Amino acid sequence: MKYESDIMKAMHQEAVAMYKIGGITEERMQEYDELCLKNPKIKKQSSPVNNDKNSVKLKIAGHATA
Repeated sequence: MKYESDIMKAMHQEAVAMYKIGGITEERMQEYDELCLKNPKIKKQSSPVNNDKNSVKLKIAGHATA
């Protein structure tokens, strides 16, 4: 992943950790992706599961829904 800056990298890594434990929602994680990553490829509300390689996947975090 490419980040906007070192500070954005640290912030995004903290957000990923929070997302993995359920501390923030998928929507909030997407906001961090948009803010911190260079050229984030985020699927908007057309899909409940974001399959983009630049963002956290729900299955990894254990929050996938059937």
